[in-house]
Amino acid sequence: MNVISYSLLARATWTACALTALTTLNCHAQTSFATPGAPTAKVMRLATLEWPPYNGQLLPQDGLSTRVATVVAKSAGYRLMSASSDWATTVERGEKDPNYEGYFPVYFNTQREQACHLSQSIGTSLLGVATLKGAPITWNSIADLEAYKLGVVEGYVNGEAFDKAIKEKRQVVEAGTSDAQNVKKLREGKIRGIVIDKNVLNYTLSRLGGAEQVVFNPRPIAQLTLHVCFKRSPAGLEMRDAFDAALKKLDPAQLEAEYFRTFPLIR
Repeated sequence: MNVISYSLLARATWTACALTALTTLNCHAQTSFATPGAPTAKVMRLATLEWPPYNGQLLPQDGLSTRVATVVAKSAGYRLMSASSDWATTVERGEKDPNYEGYFPVYFNTQREQACHLSQSIGTSLLGVATLKGAPITWNSIADLEAYKLGVVEGYVNGEAFDKAIKEKRQVVEAGTSDAQNVKKLREGKIRGIVIDKNVLNYTLSRLGGAEQVVFNPRPIAQLTLHVCFKRSPAGLEMRDAFDAALKKLDPAQLEAEYFRTFPLIR
């Protein structure tokens, strides 16, 4: 089998794109051409989202998290194929759609641990509060933030302590559909502060502008680990175990450093 026919066959393997409206689902794959005559890798089909610089169709190698997951999957004998959509759809597809084995990247929390076979960490995310430079928020504990309405993204985990304050209605939040939307509201002065990952904030400001207006508070809300959520099924467990076994032989921090060194403008 030559390289071209292998590529076409691999792309035709996944039927999810054919079964779903392309206006709501973007399918893409990390291509790794096989040597003629070599065994074809099994396919790992994961749902994901547009969350630059971690994931994104327009990013080099589809983003940092996709790059790490691709390297690990290949080491485990799989070829990663992913499809991006909004976060709610990503979760729905990853947990319930038979065309997917899971979704990524996800933060660790106990609820998700019960819903998924979670992989070991494929990276970390520093969460904090971003404000306008002219209107900073000074805080020492999560309780101090309760004096302000803060923007969050609907469905995102924000750290155990902060999410507990939201659940107990001590912390008032305004839920948006994306980090980019929240950054836009912050720049326009429509909200006092937003909870956001530091890399996501830096990337978003570099594309939308306004870096001179916005500051990321040096005190973090949480530093969370990123994972792949595999379906809670025997097949999902088998795939998770293979992924984790390969991950033990690799260093996600080194892969991250290599990614940002190769693509410095992404950070």
